[in-house]
Amino acid sequence: MGVTSVPVYRLFTPATFISTSPRAPSLRQQLYRRANRAYSASTAFTTSNSRNQRAGGPRAPPTAAYLGFRILNPSAASYRAFSASARNLYKDANMPAGPPKHQMVYFPGLITSTGIASGNFRKVLHTGLYSQLVTMEVPVGGDIGDEVHTVDQILIFTSGVGRAEIAGRNQDLKAGDVVIVPAGTQHQFVNTGDKPLELVTVYSPAEHNSQTVHKTKEEGDKEEDDGVDEAPEWSRRSKTENENAGRVKMGGGPYNE
Repeated sequence: MGVTSVPVYRLFTPATFISTSPRAPSLRQQLYRRANRAYSASTAFTTSNSRNQRAGGPRAPPTAAYLGFRILNPSAASYRAFSASARNLYKDANMPAGPPKHQMVYFPGLITSTGIASGNFRKVLHTGLYSQLVTMEVPVGGDIGDEVHTVDQILIFTSGVGRAEIAGRNQDLKAGDVVIVPAGTQHQFVNTGDKPLELVTVYSPAEHNSQTVHKTKEEGDKEEDDGVDEAPEWSRRSKTENENAGRVKMGGGPYNE
């Protein structure tokens, strides 16, 4: 399957200091993120890696480009197409915006491969009713960002070395390690090695928009600040709501899909 041009939906981005979107992070959460980024900006430095720009500094918007992600055999040239421009949000229009169908989703070699994020800082692979699968690549000298979120997170590290900083405890980590961050827990992950730190992470329930792809941490921070990288409404429904509406059936179907 070759790479084809797929338009990215244009969405409105509120140009406000604090987002008032109903699904935006809480005021406390937004202020917490901004305070940590301001601190990072005062201590960060520029490295030779062009993607590891000075935190909080000017960011050149991406030009129209294709950023692919392998979803089939890692040795095959099979990609999902994605396009972005300076006026578009960072979304992969090939990814479904609605609830998933009741069928298997398969990612062969995902945990054992390198380059799983194809150079993207963050790429959502799948969003389910109660969980979300995401790949991340933290550049040399970079970090994920000091944060707290209200969902559980499991991180599976596939390449590189780093350091976990969780609720006052530090832990060195490497490929093959797994870290669990309970909901409501402060956490930060730092790349301490000389190559990208790669990982697969599972949120439960979803934390990001089902079509999100961020080339850099700065892109992700901007969308979070503006309240536009939020989990879809359908991914935050309770089990009771889904069962009563017929979205989940103990008999396994049938479903209208």
